[in-house]
Amino acid sequence: MKCPYCNKEMTKGYIQCRDGVVWTEKKQWVAALSCLGKGAFYLENIPENGNRAVYAYRCEDCEVVLIPYGKQCAEE
Repeated sequence: MKCPYCNKEMTKGYIQCRDGVVWTEKKQWVAALSCLGKGAFYLENIPENGNRAVYAYRCEDCEVVLIPYGKQCAEE
């Protein structure tokens, strides 16, 4: 994946969390069941295998991490 800021190739890796990666519109306290927050949803792009991780791409030069989510982003 190319960085949208500098157009250099990004390094593929993972964002991992014990309970999964959850997106929320507003900053909130992270509870044991963080997915229960209003408007929260899990970022998923790894096929179901019990692993709580998402693929992510890092640009070292721009200091940015991109997390494409959804089944269409899953690695073949």
